[in-house]
Formats: sequence, structure tokens, C-alpha cells
Amino acid sequence: MVEWAPCRQYHRGLDMQLTPEQEQRVRSAKAAGQNRVQLEFTPDQRRDWQAAVDEELAGKAENIAHLEKIQTAARQPGFFGDVRRAIAIHRLPLAQLAEQIGVAPRVLSDFRAGEADLPAPALDRLIETLGLRLMQEIPG
Repeated sequence: MVEWAPCRQYHRGLDMQLTPEQEQRVRSAKAAGQNRVQLEFTPDQRRDWQAAVDEELAGKAENIAHLEKIQTAARQPGFFGDVRRAIAIHRLPLAQLAEQIGVAPRVLSDFRAGEADLPAPALDRLIETLGLRLMQEIPG
């Protein structure tokens, strides 16, 4: 079953073309002021959808493990933990943040997970982009 879509249904990386009959049902529902329409998958659509779901589920354990590493790295005390927490709360998507500081998204992702270091110039740009300030604590 497909929920509302203007001539296409998207499921993450899946771009599903609707049949002419499905498109007509969508147009009719829209004209009647309905916000949803139920469509039955064709065998090809069902196969493509199931392949996309299977692919997503196959990477689930790896994604969970990576997220757990990110959380662990962000809990570390000190400078790098602070920077990783700042990345986590920053509003820019990781790919855009990586582009702004001049590194590949995978490099920034690995840094965020505690699996890699950033080159010093990239770290400087990251600190500036995140609006962080380094301060020296004077023991008193």
C-alpha cells in the first residue's frame, strides 16, 4: 500500500514511479479534497520497495553501532568531548558542516565517533564554524 504522493512515492533511496491508474486515483482523491489515498503496489513496485527495505535493514546494526560510538565519544570529558557535543547540537547537517570546514563527510563522521582525528586546520575551522571559544582556566 502506498500513502499519498504526487505521482511518485519516495522511501529513502527509492524513487517509485506510479502507474497511470495510481496517478488517476491520486488526482481523484486530491480533487475530492482528501489528504490520503491508498494504492496497491504492482508486483514490480512491491519488489523494488522490498529491496529498499531489505537494504535499509541490512545496515541497521552497523548504523546503531556507529551511533553508539558517537554517543560514547561525545560523553568524553575535555576538549574533544566538548567539540563532539557541539557538533551534535549544531543545526547544520553533517555533510554541510564537513563542506564548510573543508573535509569529507566521512572524515567528520569518523571524528565525531572518536575513530579519527581532524587535521589542525580543519579543527580550527570547525571551532570557528561552531562558534566555540577556547578559554584557559586559571586555577585559583
